[in-house]
Amino acid sequence: MFRSQSVSITRIAFVIVTVVLVVLAGRELYASIRTASISIVAERIERGETVADDVVTKYASRSVVDGHYCRSDIVAAGVTLVLAQLDRQNVNVNYDGWAAAASSARQYLRHALSCMPTNSNFWLRLAAVQSTIAEEPASIAGMMKRSVALAPYDQVMILTRFYFWNDFTDATLAAAERALDSDLMTMLKRGDRCRVNATIREISPQLRPIFDRSWTNVGEAATARFRQRCSK
Repeated sequence: MFRSQSVSITRIAFVIVTVVLVVLAGRELYASIRTASISIVAERIERGETVADDVVTKYASRSVVDGHYCRSDIVAAGVTLVLAQLDRQNVNVNYDGWAAAASSARQYLRHALSCMPTNSNFWLRLAAVQSTIAEEPASIAGMMKRSVALAPYDQVMILTRFYFWNDFTDATLAAAERALDSDLMTMLKRGDRCRVNATIREISPQLRPIFDRSWTNVGEAATARFRQRCSK
């Protein structure tokens, strides 16, 4: 009798687990179908293919609407689209369009980080978007610090961050001084000389004194390699 009850309980547990797995699989399939077009358009943008502005706007809007999904591939596609939409806006020509795109990008990036709080790139992108909306040095610096802390030695991320460091104001650079110094020292000590040389070709006036200080601190032995010619 006890054995029969044990078998029955095992069967019930098996059925419950099976039903749960089927439901979860169904939800994942539904999410994939619903967001398939978003992923396709995002992939085209990432490959550098031409995508019409109205198409980007349409699917960027869908990304924000579908922002309750937390699956990494869906979230990443959404980030690509909302940032592409913002990049295509001209604040001097259509302020309202730019403001709406900036607000949507910030909203979606916050959602993305709620799903993946350890994604260094998302913290960087949120800092960049926030800097275009309003000058909030402490807030922007905090986001940049997290980006650096999460990917301190990733060359791609460091070189990407340099682009934004180069565009931030004196106040933001000062607020994020330690994180910025870390990026510059790592880049100069460990970075591929040709890629670094291409990245530092133009340095903004506000970043120049900080960069020069890091260059001096690294020392002649480390920086001499940057004077070597790189093949085209």
